[in-house]
Amino acid sequence: MKIQQGDTTLFHIHSTPSVFVYFTNTLVCSQIKGKEWVTAKNIKGNASYRSFLNDTLVHRVSNCDTVPFHVTDIELLSSYKPDIKLQPLPFTVLFENEKVIAYRLTTAVFNNQIIKGRGPMIAEMITGDVAFHNKKGKELSQLKAGKYLYIQPDRAFYFSATADAAINMVLFEIK
Repeated sequence: MKIQQGDTTLFHIHSTPSVFVYFTNTLVCSQIKGKEWVTAKNIKGNASYRSFLNDTLVHRVSNCDTVPFHVTDIELLSSYKPDIKLQPLPFTVLFENEKVIAYRLTTAVFNNQIIKGRGPMIAEMITGDVAFHNKKGKELSQLKAGKYLYIQPDRAFYFSATADAAINMVLFEIK
């Protein structure tokens, strides 16, 4: 979702477990229905999870900054294989819970390491530019800053850096 400076969303409901990624450093104001406005600073690259199972949220968000606000909210409707215990991939783990493992990938880890036999994943590119290589079909996709890529389960793939620029990517693995 992108909210332009000075714009406000309508009241909306969050009731499904979700992961969030912020693509901008932006001052936002939010209001839970029936309560006062609260101001917070969202930091580019931060990722988080909220279950919403026992705390349904009805709120609206306003961009109180002078730059656009960009965030993604991915609702996790169901588990993939909840009974299988996953060993984390060799990347920095941001958090892990019953639904998802979140990883941070930076320039240092782009060594063309093949990942295979895993569940569905979502790659969220914060900064930089990488190539996604699907080993099965020899498919190549570019992933640029501010974009995401859904990776189907059981794909054999790897990422490679396409330039010398700094890379900051969040990779969500659905359990």
